[in-house]
Amino acid sequence: MTTLSVAELETRVQSGEKLPRLPLAGMNLSGAKLGRGQLQRADLDGANLESADLQGAQLQGASLREAFLVGAKLAGAVLSNADFDGANLTGADLSDADLTRANLAGARLEGAKLRGARLRYAQLDSCDLADADLEGASFSHADLTDALLSGARAIRATFSRAVLERADLRDAVLSEADFEGANLDRAQLNNAVCTRTRFLEADLSQARLDGAQLTEADLRRANLHGVSLQGAQLTGAHLFGASCDPGGADVAQAEWVDMSPGADGQRKAPLRAAFGGSGAPAERRFFGAGDVLRHAELEFHDGAKVEIQSRFEHCTIRLGRDTELTVGPQGRLFNCTVVGGRLRVLGAFVEQKSPALIDTTQLFVSGGGALSATLQQPPESTSFAFERGCRLRVHIMPSVAGSK
Repeated sequence: MTTLSVAELETRVQSGEKLPRLPLAGMNLSGAKLGRGQLQRADLDGANLESADLQGAQLQGASLREAFLVGAKLAGAVLSNADFDGANLTGADLSDADLTRANLAGARLEGAKLRGARLRYAQLDSCDLADADLEGASFSHADLTDALLSGARAIRATFSRAVLERADLRDAVLSEADFEGANLDRAQLNNAVCTRTRFLEADLSQARLDGAQLTEADLRRANLHGVSLQGAQLTGAHLFGASCDPGGADVAQAEWVDMSPGADGQRKAPLRAAFGGSGAPAERRFFGAGDVLRHAELEFHDGAKVEIQSRFEHCTIRLGRDTELTVGPQGRLFNCTVVGGRLRVLGAFVEQKSPALIDTTQLFVSGGGALSATLQQPPESTSFAFERGCRLRVHIMPSVAGSK
């Protein structure tokens, strides 16, 4: 294709012409008016797009490696699977843009606007998002390893299942953000504002939360081992099932914390109760190898931890909603029924009567585990995780009201 001038390109874009795979690498498009342009898979590597208007543009799969996009207008643009490796987007406006599975590794986005942007499964390792506006943005399942988000404003942003290992979130505003199941191992959240932030089942091991505001934060079943909480404020935090080091109660501050399974404030307790102090420990039951149990009916209440290394036959096991049942590597459950709770299968679970699993909220089978069963899901559906090498035969049935 003959090289286009900027004026020719603007004219063709504004006429609505489709221009896929356009070669624009290294071109000076500073201030160009390319709004709503159909530039799918365009080659814009190293291009100068400073202050360019690309609002609503279709740039799916485009290559913008090392491109200069300082102050560019990309609000509402479709940038899914685009490659911004090493690009400079300082101060760019990407509000409501679709960046699903985009590559922003090493990109600069200081002070950028990403309000409502969609970055699910995006690659953002070592990306610079310092002081960026991320309100309402979705980073679900994104890779933010070593990313810089210090001072970012991420109110009501979603980071569920995202990887934020060693990420820098110092002084960030994360109020009402969702980090459910996220990996924040060794992340820095010093002085971060995490009011009503959701860290349900998140991994915060070795993270630094010194001076963080965690008022009413949901930390249920979070991994807090090795966390630094010097001066952190935890009043009203929900800590049911959280794995905490005892020393945290000596350095953090809280008028009270909530130890109720449903985060409903029904079990107010002193901070030390959540950190292995005066609070009542969760029920733990262990069935050792070599034991055989037949035709038994067992019930375990909310928060219990149950491990079976024995052989169970024709047994019924009822679990509270937040109860975890682990079938250990030596555990064998044959023709048993499990109702409710969360199930981890490292050994073997084989049904005869269907369904053997009723209202199970989470189901995990390790690489050495075996599961042959029918699952009747709860109304909110079941969360699944299966490791490579596991042996599976699972039939899934929809929920039935009043199944318990």
